[in-house]
Amino acid sequence: MKNKNGLVAFALLGLAVGTAAYYLLGTEDGKKQLDNANKGLKDLTRSVKELSKKEAKRAREFAKTAKEDLDELRSKAKDAGKQAIDRAAVKANEWADKASQAAGNVKDVSGEYASKAKSELDKA
Repeated sequence: MKNKNGLVAFALLGLAVGTAAYYLLGTEDGKKQLDNANKGLKDLTRSVKELSKKEAKRAREFAKTAKEDLDELRSKAKDAGKQAIDRAAVKANEWADKASQAAGNVKDVSGEYASKAKSELDKA
């Protein structure tokens, strides 16, 4: 019974495919429908190709712009870093000079106090 049902289903499927093939290839209306379907597929394929080319071009331009922007930002960051290091070096030199001056002043003042103390000891 199972084989009989399968055979009937296969026969019906064959009949449907044969009818569709006859309609599309054997009648004028079917030929027109098949031609219209082919033209539609060709138009769709052409449209997809054109869209793909256009979008690929846009993607290349976007990537190029992004690379240029990244290079510019990298350069600005590098310059800003150099400027920060230069400013820090200037401040460090200024503070070193002030510290040196302060040390010199302390030396001078301590020398004066030592002289006064020695003079006071000599008087006593």
